[in-house]
Amino acid sequence: MRVQVANLLGAAAQYASPARMETLSEETRLQIVARAKETFANYESWPSLVPEDWWPIALPRKLISQQILDAGVLGQHCDIYPHTSVCESWLVWRTTRIRILSLMVDFDQAGSKDNVMLQIEQTADDILASVPFMLGSKCEPADMYDMDFVYPCLPGETVSVDHYRSAAAFGGLTLWIPLKTLLEHARHLRKDQMQFTQQQLRRIAVLYDVRLPVQDRTLP
Repeated sequence: MRVQVANLLGAAAQYASPARMETLSEETRLQIVARAKETFANYESWPSLVPEDWWPIALPRKLISQQILDAGVLGQHCDIYPHTSVCESWLVWRTTRIRILSLMVDFDQAGSKDNVMLQIEQTADDILASVPFMLGSKCEPADMYDMDFVYPCLPGETVSVDHYRSAAAFGGLTLWIPLKTLLEHARHLRKDQMQFTQQQLRRIAVLYDVRLPVQDRTLP
């Protein structure tokens, strides 16, 4: 499956520039869209193959700590996963899904795009709902073993020491590529999604001392 996705994205990348897109023949467009739809259909099977306990649990906004809300939550819930590695697997799947769906929108000149656009927005929402799980309430650099901030958890449960350590070490870096991918496809996102993505990239840059490219240094 990874090879099929890589071949599709590689083929589409040849025509990524606006100048190439303008001169692209209808036949080539249709071929790429057909490959994208076939790849997407195969790729969609992944969630049905994962263990049931890998599926995220939605925590309603009213149950989320105010510290986490202040740090950044988009919408009415955030998602909780059994481990950061599981969250990472979902992020990889969703990030690739965004790329394939965006390709379908960009190359399909004649077909209806409403359903595909809705899928892009929903997938983006799912990616952004994982931000609190990975970053918690942390907004400033801290020691890996610092437990003076909070992560979302279900009522009656506590956050494990393992999650504090793994999220502190890898949470922001794991989110970096998915969030950058969303920004690359911002033309297909809602305004609130784009703004939240920019804010969280800036937050991660502060947490991990990441140097932003020149074009990203004006992110709000």
